[in-house]
Amino acid sequence: MICGALALSAALFVTAGLAGPAVAEPAPSANAKGERSSIALLSAGRMPDGAWRAGLSIALEPGFKTYWRDPGDSGVPPVFDWSGSRNVARVEVEWPAPRRFFDGVGWSIGYKDDVVLPLRVVAQDAGAPVVLDLKLDYAVCEKLCIPTGGHVARELTESAEDAAALAPFVARVPREVAVGEEAAGLAVETAAIERKGDDIAVVARIAGGGLEDVFVEGESGWYFDKAELTRQNDGRTLARVPVADRPKAVAGPTAAKLTVVGKAGAISVAARLDAVAKAR
Repeated sequence: MICGALALSAALFVTAGLAGPAVAEPAPSANAKGERSSIALLSAGRMPDGAWRAGLSIALEPGFKTYWRDPGDSGVPPVFDWSGSRNVARVEVEWPAPRRFFDGVGWSIGYKDDVVLPLRVVAQDAGAPVVLDLKLDYAVCEKLCIPTGGHVARELTESAEDAAALAPFVARVPREVAVGEEAAGLAVETAAIERKGDDIAVVARIAGGGLEDVFVEGESGWYFDKAELTRQNDGRTLARVPVADRPKAVAGPTAAKLTVVGKAGAISVAARLDAVAKAR
């Protein structure tokens, strides 16, 4: 959910550079400098399924953070433009487990210090060179959100150095599991809707130790607050995630993605929300 001021900042992504005469843009390199940050494309090599393993590195100055795909109460998620790429059928962005930060007004979600977003790149022609070209709009924040961006490109190759840089961030990508399935010592046993008058929340029962946070993403127009975690007598945790904003005249979300983060790793669960949880 983006507040008015940040929405204006987001609009600057679109309008910046429209005024004045056109100036030829220099050919992009694999690295680019942004406000209080820099970005770079990494290339580890081919994956077992034939796709390319690449990565987008975002290096931040000390004290700054950048945002997850759902930025929380304040912030701007990154916007990717791969249209300049050559011999690329699709690019899949993978997201390491994020952290939650209090910014003085609300809770934002993202990454502090450097982060690498793993990329899975599928070529149109597996036997031809692949050139990845990215125009990225993103934001960094210390006390104020600063919109920035960069243009990077490179041909994908095998690089042991890049593979080593990518590995710890690939390991932090949540494992996709079903409701009831365990990974990283965690399992979402149930997920349901709780109603208290006009208030709606997603309530999940989670098994496993070392639980740190739960992030909920809903259908279009649904936004969620910070999770309230309550340890139960049986060792499980009840996560209650209130709805912060929702479409008008809609009874409730029917599906949600839960990202559950623990000390040993993270899981991602796509859950149907057909049941109604008992209000507590």
